[in-house]
Amino acid sequence: MATAKSAEYGPVLEHFAAEDVAEESCYPFAPVFRCRVGGREAVIKRTRSTSASASAIAGWTTELAAQGVPVVWPLPALVSNPVRIGEETWVAYPFVEGERYTGTPEQVELAGALLGRIHAATSTVTAPPFSWPDPDGESIAADQVGLRATLGAHAPEHVARLSELVALFPKEVLPIVRGAGLPSVSAVMDYKANNLVFGADGPVLIDPDNADYAPRLLDLALAALQFHIEHAEAPARMFDRDQWGRFMSGYGRFVELTSLERRLWPVAVEYMLSEFGVWSLVESDDWDDPREAGMLIDMASATVDRFPLPGP
Repeated sequence: MATAKSAEYGPVLEHFAAEDVAEESCYPFAPVFRCRVGGREAVIKRTRSTSASASAIAGWTTELAAQGVPVVWPLPALVSNPVRIGEETWVAYPFVEGERYTGTPEQVELAGALLGRIHAATSTVTAPPFSWPDPDGESIAADQVGLRATLGAHAPEHVARLSELVALFPKEVLPIVRGAGLPSVSAVMDYKANNLVFGADGPVLIDPDNADYAPRLLDLALAALQFHIEHAEAPARMFDRDQWGRFMSGYGRFVELTSLERRLWPVAVEYMLSEFGVWSLVESDDWDDPREAGMLIDMASATVDRFPLPGP
């Protein structure tokens, strides 16, 4: 995967009057360029595809930041921010100094606490509405073929179980979660280690752009499964039992799950494994990276027993 070059995005950088722009993206999977905007250290990145979605994220994060929740928000500028340029939407955020996640017990608990703060916060602007999937026979078959081709080459013992889960998803997983009336919030839907920077006061969410107004239980389940994905300094696995306990200890300081959420927790884990987990297993370009391969194989083995909820 080629890292994006800033020279390819002249009109975007000109719009923000960006200065001292880095030659390459600081994130290998998408264009994210460190620079200066209006005299401030900043990053310019591609965000949600529609202007309405980008504006919703901007309004939500601005309100969170005003309440003291540590998330990035669009820099005040003399120009539109976010802005639609051509077929893409872009945003300039403040650059956040700090350390990357390395899996220390303190970092894990602080990360759980930040997700809890985000889920507990209220705002007049919410993230874009969650889009429920509508899988058909063709998409199910494609996922199963993909699992055999990718996971089958590295951990074939997990292919049959996940293929069955994908097949059962439309009738035995999706309707239960979609129809349960679970508490919904502006959920990050991409809450993982490489989207946090740890400063003196704790972690800051530096990439809120995948957020949806969705059941918070799904956001929690996705963090359980994928917090360590695509992050070189993280362990080559999901949370272990101690880390998960610490994460939930932090989360539980701000959110008390309802009895309905607790009952449907196993289904939520299956939902995110079938939807987001299988997608990652099939689409990942990093199977040749031993750390990433270890993480993906561990995720393929995930069951709800790995992530027990604390007692009520």
